[in-house]
Amino acid sequence: MDKVVIIGSGAAGLSAAIHLAEENVPCLLISEMPSARVQSNMAEGGINAALNTMGQDDRPELHEAETYKAGRFLACKEAVHRLTHGAPDIVRILYDWGMALNITEEGNIALRPFGGQTRKRTAFASASTGKQLMYTLATKARAYEADGRIETRTGYRFLHLVENNGRAMGVLLVSARTGQIVYAPASGVILASGGMNGLFGNATGSVLNKGNVTASLFSAGLPLANLEMIQYHPTTTRLHGKNMLITEAVRGEGGRLYVEQNGERFYFMEVKYPELGNLMPRDVIAREEWQWIKQGIQPYLDMRDIPREVSIHKLAGVLEACHDFLSLDPLQQPIPVSPGIHYFMGGIYVDVNHRTCLRNLFAAGEAACQYHGANRLGGNSLLGAMFGGRTAADSAMEDLSGKTADFRPSESWLQPSVWLKGRKAGLNIPAARNALNLLLQKALGIERNEKDLAQCLRDVQELEARSVMQYDEQAPLDENVLFPDSFRLARAILHSALTRRESRGAHTRTDYPGEREEYRKTTMCVFHQNEIRTTFEPIEGD
Repeated sequence: MDKVVIIGSGAAGLSAAIHLAEENVPCLLISEMPSARVQSNMAEGGINAALNTMGQDDRPELHEAETYKAGRFLACKEAVHRLTHGAPDIVRILYDWGMALNITEEGNIALRPFGGQTRKRTAFASASTGKQLMYTLATKARAYEADGRIETRTGYRFLHLVENNGRAMGVLLVSARTGQIVYAPASGVILASGGMNGLFGNATGSVLNKGNVTASLFSAGLPLANLEMIQYHPTTTRLHGKNMLITEAVRGEGGRLYVEQNGERFYFMEVKYPELGNLMPRDVIAREEWQWIKQGIQPYLDMRDIPREVSIHKLAGVLEACHDFLSLDPLQQPIPVSPGIHYFMGGIYVDVNHRTCLRNLFAAGEAACQYHGANRLGGNSLLGAMFGGRTAADSAMEDLSGKTADFRPSESWLQPSVWLKGRKAGLNIPAARNALNLLLQKALGIERNEKDLAQCLRDVQELEARSVMQYDEQAPLDENVLFPDSFRLARAILHSALTRRESRGAHTRTDYPGEREEYRKTTMCVFHQNEIRTTFEPIEGD
């Protein structure tokens, strides 16, 4: 039997690989970078689960309700139910595997409050939860690598999904070292390739996550969903051309947002939202900050009311980052913050079992559109990656044929020259990508309107027309092949934002304020016959 091929070795990819290995199903894990370098390591705050270890009256039903509400009722109810009810087992499994979570004096898993939740529900490892999670998963996977159940190929990049008669048959990969194209046949393909940070350039996450896999599959006809739902994290700070995250854990431990008015601090979130204050959902805080920023007023995050020992022991990473990159001591000075692109709720459309519309093709983690609706709760990203990876693996195992596919792509597909046929030298991909970044940043901000979105769409089309029939002699093959698809993905996001004429969650239209019930549907984009078709489809299970 061919192996299940997994694209991406972050939390979702490793979760899927380990689950397959547990069931003695061999898999091939493909990643450009080692697991220690992927974006999942950058997650800081924690992972949500209704563990009820802090003497609270918490339960998965409440976690479910608050996840669904924060997503502004745009997520699949059944998927959210499974995620939140499976969360306690996920965290306990990680703890049993040796993940270094903070514990209470009684020896229980410690929990901290996080935005949009009325209970302490976020398990954490100081301010480096992602690093501890990835170390735990990588260590677990290494044991299965030793007996051959997991094979890892690092230094390879996705080039093309090979499919035949509506079924994924394998993937074409490019060696980052040699440029050689290789074919990896597959009994199933799980996409865990992350979000689309590189499409915008100034996001908090790794710009190595360009969305190339998503863009390529969209160009091949795979539906994408809810692309307009782009989360702006309310506490980021500008750094060397991109945004550095200041984890929500700071507010969870007592950090406060304020602006200065008449020489005094005005704690705007606490005044307007007295129940949750600085722990309102991220979309709400980002919009409130933006109202001040438009007036030229700088918001600040204040850690000075947090007990010193709490900051030192639970937020050490924040103190270190502020010192190293901002030359600022947050125990003595406030941190200037502004909203920054952080997470993509939309992505490859999958059903509740993480199946795509193509047989034997699955998607999980930030690459997939699942769980978060119009706005993600902090602490649900690592949970969604873990749970989604395991769910995708379960579906892949259910769909295994038990027979080795005899299909093989044409040998010409393994020749680099074939992929650039008909294109001329002259493209500067870094410059073109930067131009695309700037266009999207301007039109797809916290507040949007039809005029700016439509103008951006025209500008993207013009940039695309100047670029698509050229290639960059200095760029690797896969970048030359996949970069043109970025324009289609960008246009799909803009089409989605234009078509949703309401304000819901992370999508705020100043020309269409307020939620409208007729738009409580999934925004679906399909590329067909060189055109993008955008429709609204009923939410799965509604």
